[in-house]
Amino acid sequence: MNSPAEKNHFQRAMSHLHTGALHRHLGIPEGQTIPQEKKEEAANSKNPHVAAMGHMAVAMQSWKKQGHKAR
Repeated sequence: MNSPAEKNHFQRAMSHLHTGALHRHLGIPEGQTIPQEKKEEAANSKNPHVAAMGHMAVAMQSWKKQGHKAR
């Protein structure tokens, strides 16, 4: 398991995400799911910010969405 310090660091990092930024960069409406190949393409981008968003999107793909409410 992760230490409390690691959990706090992750929560702070997640709170700074800009909702929908990867959708806007890829030209996909925010209500639609980003295809896995687009996420991987973004993760391999030369732009470090886009690559970071892509890496996070790929990592979040495996997270369970229990209790997730659509916006």
